[in-house]
Amino acid sequence: MGRLRTAFAAGAIVALLTGGLTGCAGAPERTVDHSTSSVTLAPGEGLVVDFGEVNHTVGDEWVITREPDPAVLGPGEQRSRYLGEDGEAGASSELSFRFPAVGDGTTVIRFEYHFRGSVPEDVSDQETAEITVTVK
Repeated sequence: MGRLRTAFAAGAIVALLTGGLTGCAGAPERTVDHSTSSVTLAPGEGLVVDFGEVNHTVGDEWVITREPDPAVLGPGEQRSRYLGEDGEAGASSELSFRFPAVGDGTTVIRFEYHFRGSVPEDVSDQETAEITVTVK
């Protein structure tokens, strides 16, 4: 009886872990450029906001200045993929933020470009992005 219980418990754990991993891996995503003004998502779909190439080593950075309504979108997860060779310093990275849709509604996300930790002084270098997101 003890072996049966242990085997059942082990099987249940494997099923939970496999189901959890499959659920995460299979979640659909919609990718939009940061210049997009609005987007509509289906429930459970993830929003990926693409900022293209940035160079963190010189001080390029995009920051969230207005978080989305947490009843509509989950917190943003920054994703960065280094484009340089192994051991190379100073290359650009591809930058994006991912937000999971968690409920129906409309919300706004606002981003701002920073250079070396602050908004650039030169007006021509100042950039913002604002995306209205509807989940339905």
